Amino acid sequence: MLGGQTRPPVHLLGFSKGGFAALNLLTRHPDLFALASVWDASLLSDRQPHPQLVEVAGSAARLDEDDVRQNLRRHAQDLREAPRIALRGIGTLGADWTSGRQLLEALGNPHYAYRDAPVDHRWDAAWLAPAIRHLLTLEADFLPDPSAREE
Repeated sequence: MLGGQTRPPVHLLGFSKGGFAALNLLTRHPDLFALASVWDASLLSDRQPHPQLVEVAGSAARLDEDDVRQNLRRHAQDLREAPRIALRGIGTLGADWTSGRQLLEALGNPHYAYRDAPVDHRWDAAWLAPAIRHLLTLEADFLPDPSAREE
């Protein structure tokens, strides 16, 4: 049961900015989304956001509303029940991966941090299988009753 309704759990999967979007959705709406597995997600460090992300958001103020770090802090209690996030980060976003893990640990949020994925930050299918595998691992922990995963 999520959001007070019985329905299939919604899982999120994302690469780079898509990983940021997946984390943002989960951290803004932990009652609507069950799990997120992200690969090289941006904006988990305390550095200034890349101007391109501000442009995508429309403004710095709008980007602040979508600040994954702040939303992790706001909803820390809701995200403590079981591991709901799997992180993979490398290359230019390795600092984000490290900072994201440190924040999750400081907030007491269980999560998986994995390294069994490609080492290059480029869109291709190589990141997808490990991200899905870790999403399914999260699901097994979050939804231990197999009947909850059948739909």
